[in-house]
Amino acid sequence: MPLMEEVRKGEFLGREFLLWIWFKADMGEGRFDLDEPGPVEMWVDRKIVLQSEGDEGVEKITCSGYNPYMREARFALTGNKKITEAIIRLAVGDNEWSFTLDSTWLNLKSLKTPKVTQDRDEDPDGLFYDKVFLIEQALSAVDGVYACFIRLRLSPDWEETERPRLLDWISKGRISDPRKSRR
Repeated sequence: MPLMEEVRKGEFLGREFLLWIWFKADMGEGRFDLDEPGPVEMWVDRKIVLQSEGDEGVEKITCSGYNPYMREARFALTGNKKITEAIIRLAVGDNEWSFTLDSTWLNLKSLKTPKVTQDRDEDPDGLFYDKVFLIEQALSAVDGVYACFIRLRLSPDWEETERPRLLDWISKGRISDPRKSRR
C-alpha cells in the first residue's frame, strides 16, 4: 500500500490530538505530569487551521490573532471542520517553546526555543549543545503528551468520559481564556 494511503488511515489521530490539546487547555486541564521532562503545559496559541472535505472540494479556514477565545475556529468545529495545524505553546518549568504542529505528520515546524545564554569565548560548543538539548526537551515533551493522549484514546475512558466531554465542549461552544490555566 502506498505511503500516503497509510498516512491517511491514521491522520485522524493527529487531528484528534490537536483538538484534545485545545480542549484540555481551554478547560484548564492543559498540564501533564510526565516522568521526563516533568510537568508540562501545552496550549493552542494565536493560530489554528481547520479544513473540511466535501462534494464541493476542500474548504480551509485559518483563524489567527491574539484573541485567546478563537470564536471563529470554535464555530468551525461545529461545522465538522477538522484541525490540520495549530501554533502550540509548550512550557516546561521556566522554559517556553512555540511551534506549529501539523496533524498529518505531527511535525514541529518553526520551533522557537528558549534563549540560550552562554559565553561563546568560554565554551563555543556549549551554545550548540544547549540548543540541541532544548530541541530534544521539546520533542520529548510533545512525545510524552502524545503518549498520554494515545493511552487515553485506546482506553474505555475515551468513549465513556473524555469524548463526551469533548463533544459537549464543541457543541456548547464554551469559551474561556486558556491563559487562566497557565501558572
